[in-house]
Amino acid sequence: MLPSPDRPSVSLLAQSALSRVIGMVLVIALLWLAINWAVRLP
Repeated sequence: MLPSPDRPSVSLLAQSALSRVIGMVLVIALLWLAINWAVRLP
């Protein structure tokens, strides 16, 4: 998917928002895994 040349700012904004969402999802997934491991391990 190539960003449209007529709206570079919108694509940059979308990329930053997407990267932020991906980072939040990764942090939540890591926390969820850590909690699951802590609960399952004695």
